[in-house]
Amino acid sequence: MAVSGGYAERIEELEFKLQKLRKTAAEKDHWLARLEEIKKQGQSEGRLISRDTAALASADLQTLIKEAVNRAGGELISTQVIPERKEEQFTRVAVKLRMTGSTQMLRDVLYAFESGHPILFVENLNIRPIRNMQPQFPGQKAPKAADKLSVDFDVVGYMRGG
Repeated sequence: MAVSGGYAERIEELEFKLQKLRKTAAEKDHWLARLEEIKKQGQSEGRLISRDTAALASADLQTLIKEAVNRAGGELISTQVIPERKEEQFTRVAVKLRMTGSTQMLRDVLYAFESGHPILFVENLNIRPIRNMQPQFPGQKAPKAADKLSVDFDVVGYMRGG
């Protein structure tokens, strides 16, 4: 029995797709093994916060923040834990902080977050100069503007889970 031209093309097209799908299915084990390898590599490199609960991860994040600000010579005014949030297969852990210090201090703190482990992100950055331009005594010249900033932002890290 002969197959008409339109059906023959359709059959040929479907056989080609079936061949591609069989090839892809045959590679499944290879790609699953590669995925596990990448997951293990990501965990071993310390890219994620390695804690079992968001509360412990938040506490670690607060400690990292305090150490970075102190090392840079800034003054940590406050930290506030932001409720965790699920994002795909990860849990987003964040802390809002307020600090004061110089422009150099801010650069050092941001660099510590950007270049350290686990990987941390800065969101909602708000920088305001602190101005104390009033003379202290009558007739005294106003002092030069000091390099002092009031800074607040969120520090965000991720842990596995979700």
